[in-house]
Amino acid sequence: MNKLDERKRALLAQADLHRGVLGVECARLRARLEAARATARAFAPWLAVGGAVAGVLIKRRWRGMLRLIEAGLTAWRWFRRVKAGQL
Repeated sequence: MNKLDERKRALLAQADLHRGVLGVECARLRARLEAARATARAFAPWLAVGGAVAGVLIKRRWRGMLRLIEAGLTAWRWFRRVKAGQL
């Protein structure tokens, strides 16, 4: 029974260690996510303006390019469905 108790204590210690590591990793991920959100908030107005300008340029000058993008997206979606076995 002594070996079994030692094994149990070792497993509990290992589980506690893993919980601690997971806690640290979660804290690091939260910090990085907050930094990414702050960056996104800083660039949000520029992204909105850039998206609007890009939309106007595509609509006015690059109608052919828009068709190619639509065809590419359709092909990509179709490929994903085939790969997933949904067709």
